[in-house]
Amino acid sequence: MKLFRAVVLNLALAAPALAASLTTSVDPLPAEPFGDSIDVRVVNVEAVVTDRRGHRVQGLSAADFRLMVDGREAPIDYFTEVAEGEMATPPFEPGSLPPATPSAPGGKVGTSFLVFIDESFSLKTQRDIVLQRLSSELRLGTEDRMAVVAFDGRRIDLLSDWTGDGGALRGVLAKAQLRPSRGIEVLAKRRSETDFFDGYAEVESATAAAAAAMRGVTAPSGRKVLLLLSGGWPLLSAHSLLQDPLRAVPSIFYVPRPEELFEPITETANLLGYTIYPVDVQGLDTESTWADASSSGPQPATFITSSWERGVHDTLGFLAEETGGKAVLNSARLTAFQRVEADTRSYYWLGFTPQWRADGERHDIRVELRRPGLKVRARSGFSDLSRQTQAELATESLLLFGGGEGLERIRVQAGEPRRAGWWNIELPVTLEIPAAALTALPAEGGYQVQATLSMGALDDWGGRNRMRSVPLRLTLPAAPGPGVYARYETTVKLRKTPQRLVFAVADAAGGGGAWAELEVRP
Repeated sequence: MKLFRAVVLNLALAAPALAASLTTSVDPLPAEPFGDSIDVRVVNVEAVVTDRRGHRVQGLSAADFRLMVDGREAPIDYFTEVAEGEMATPPFEPGSLPPATPSAPGGKVGTSFLVFIDESFSLKTQRDIVLQRLSSELRLGTEDRMAVVAFDGRRIDLLSDWTGDGGALRGVLAKAQLRPSRGIEVLAKRRSETDFFDGYAEVESATAAAAAAMRGVTAPSGRKVLLLLSGGWPLLSAHSLLQDPLRAVPSIFYVPRPEELFEPITETANLLGYTIYPVDVQGLDTESTWADASSSGPQPATFITSSWERGVHDTLGFLAEETGGKAVLNSARLTAFQRVEADTRSYYWLGFTPQWRADGERHDIRVELRRPGLKVRARSGFSDLSRQTQAELATESLLLFGGGEGLERIRVQAGEPRRAGWWNIELPVTLEIPAAALTALPAEGGYQVQATLSMGALDDWGGRNRMRSVPLRLTLPAAPGPGVYARYETTVKLRKTPQRLVFAVADAAGGGGAWAELEVRP
């Protein structure tokens, strides 16, 4: 991906700690990492059931469902029906709820709405119309929360963290309309007769940004929805090649599959339990002479729609289908929040407990019904949140949005950068980690701390690296006291461009941690 910058962590031998009275060392863990232990955890799957006419079906029980995980039937450990935002039936296991179920004492179930505003493809006038309608429709329940982020093609800005204050959110949406948008540039490229534009690089950047927003904004537990306000992410289809083969010559030899282009966002959504509801911000394609703005549904693949619009609809449909949501297309965008809110108020909540190590890998999910004539909509997979992955998510949040309140600070010192090729440098870095921020457990020969060190980089153009992490073991002859630090040395390979580095250490036992940031100006 053009937007990303490669970052490589090269591990070095640990040096003695700073405290003269206490010798410590920081070593990479052996091949069997502590983060792969089996944890008691529940994976929640939201399922919407309809009849042949598309009407919601209520009153089903756990016995009406079959939950398939990686092709094998898995026992349903938890089950409840949610109707209009409240528990309609008691949990499947009496007196017990899934740990991730945000149920209020009165039985209300909240939803966390993450609004992602794509400014890299959206025309400003069309984006503002959707934001205005979203603001006017905004009605949050007592247990609901919303956060708002925007992506301008380079940077992700957190416009609002999680809040249930409708008035404050309407103010945020009003300010979002004052931001510029780059959709006119995309439109100009599309209509240029001399400049071929397939949109792949721009789509990759926007997709990576949406995935990073989900990873970086720490969501409350429970039902999570990504309201994706997309200005139009095209998917080049075989139909468009037949319709306009000359313009598509650069891509004729290889047409990426949807899962290749959009895996970052769908995999992240399934990793964190988000349901994606993509909103077609542009509405009907302005290139279509015969477009009818009053249309309330997706247009058929005929001469009245452009290949661009069909590609956009294919993309939004794919994102929704992979995560159990619905695409909001054409003029339905004007009532987007009303539709999404209604669709997420009533569903069946199925939970199961994986009996394997949390490995961060993707697992297939298929929800089936034992009753004929009914249809079910649910996400197609999930990923385990291993401890290493959780540490990387926390580091990415610090990198993108700052924060770190309540965490100890790592003392960081950079050495002289060394040239490593035409565009790269190698930067020696020494981290002095406060031992008191981590949980020391009795072990043979003294005490031991197990943690994960994660690192990320963000350059001035918005380029981000994939998180890098390594499990660490800190060995201590005595319980650490105040002022005890462990020194860890590493060499970081970076692009030769101004950027900000974030280092974070997450405790494996007590949930503590420490972090540091470093500005690099080569």
